[in-house]
Amino acid sequence: MRFDDYSVDMRRVVLINILLLVSSIILSFFSIYNCCVDYDARLFATDFIATVMLIATYIYLRKSHDVFNAGLITSLLIFVIMVSIVYVGHGEKFTIIWTVFYPIFAIFINGGKRGVFVSLFFFLIVFIISYSGIGVWLHGSWDMPSFIRYVVASLGIMTVVYLFEMSFDKAYELVEKARKKEVAYIKSLEECSITDPLTRLYNRRYLDTQFELLFKKAQKNKSILALYIFDIDNFKLYNDTYGHIAGDKVLQKIANVLNNDVFKRDSDCIFRLGGEEFCGFILADELEKIHHSVENAKAAIESLQIEHKQSEYKVVTASFGVCAIDTYEVKDFDKMYKYADDALYRAKEKGRNCIEGMESISTL
Repeated sequence: MRFDDYSVDMRRVVLINILLLVSSIILSFFSIYNCCVDYDARLFATDFIATVMLIATYIYLRKSHDVFNAGLITSLLIFVIMVSIVYVGHGEKFTIIWTVFYPIFAIFINGGKRGVFVSLFFFLIVFIISYSGIGVWLHGSWDMPSFIRYVVASLGIMTVVYLFEMSFDKAYELVEKARKKEVAYIKSLEECSITDPLTRLYNRRYLDTQFELLFKKAQKNKSILALYIFDIDNFKLYNDTYGHIAGDKVLQKIANVLNNDVFKRDSDCIFRLGGEEFCGFILADELEKIHHSVENAKAAIESLQIEHKQSEYKVVTASFGVCAIDTYEVKDFDKMYKYADDALYRAKEKGRNCIEGMESISTL
C-alpha cells in the first residue's frame, strides 16, 4: 500500500517506525542493564520480551504497511510494557515516570479520538495500581499528594497532546485540500493546452504526441495504424448562408457525435486542426475495420441532417482522406499526413461526401 507524501497515514507510518526503533533500542539497553548491572530478573524479562515484540511489530509493519493494525498493536505493546513495568517496579527507579509519555505514543499513532480512549483506559489501570501503592511504594514516600500530582500531570499531558494532534490533523486536511486544488488546476491547464475550446476535441498541439504513442503501440502489436483527415464540405458557403455562430454549432455537433457515438475506444482520438478541418487515428488488425469506422463517421455526420441549402446534398456532409500503414521501419508523420491530405483532395475532386485512400496500405 502506498501513501500520499502529505497524508496523515504517511505521518503515522513514520511515527510508528521511529517509535518502534527507538523503543527497541531503549528497552534493549535496559534489558542489558537489568541483567548485567542491576541483576533484576523480573525487569530484565519484562524489557527483553517487550524488545522482541517491538522488533516483531516493526518487521510486520515493513512487510504489510497496515498502518491501522500496526498502530493498534504498537499501542497495545507499549500499554502492556508500561503497565507491567509499573506493576513489577512498584514505582522504583522512576518506572512510574515513563507512563506519562504514553498518550504521546497512543494519540500520535492512532489519531485523536481513538488515542484518547486508549490513553484513558491505560491510565485507569495505572492509576488503580499506583493508588494501591500509596504508603507502600518508595519505602512509604509514595503518598497521596504524589499520587495526585502524578494524575494531574498525566491527564494534563494527554490533553495537550490531544489538542496538538487535532490541530495537526486540521493542518494536514487543509494542506491536502490545497494540494488537490493545485493538482486539479494543473490538470485543467494541461487539458486546456491540448484541447480545442470550441469542440473539446484534442488540438493540433497534441497530435504529434499521440502519433508517437500510437505508432509504438501499433509497432508492438503489429496492428494497422490509420490517419484520417476530413473537412466539412462547402463550409464557407454554410457560414456565408447561416452565419458563423450557426457554423460553430455545426462543428460542435459533429465533434460530439463522432467522439461519443463513433470513435469510443481508448485508442481512438479525434483532433480539430483548425477551421472545418479535423483528423484522427484508428488502430485495427484489418484494413476493412478501419474502412468501416471511417464510413460510420461519414454516415454519422450526414445523419445529423443539418440543413445546407448551398450543398448538392442539401445537408452538411464531409469528405475523408485516409492513410493506413502496417510497417514501422520509418516513422514519418509528415509523410503520412501528406498521403492522407492528398487523399482528401481527391475526395473533394470526386464530388465530396466520400472517402479516398482506403484502396491499399501505404508505405512511408
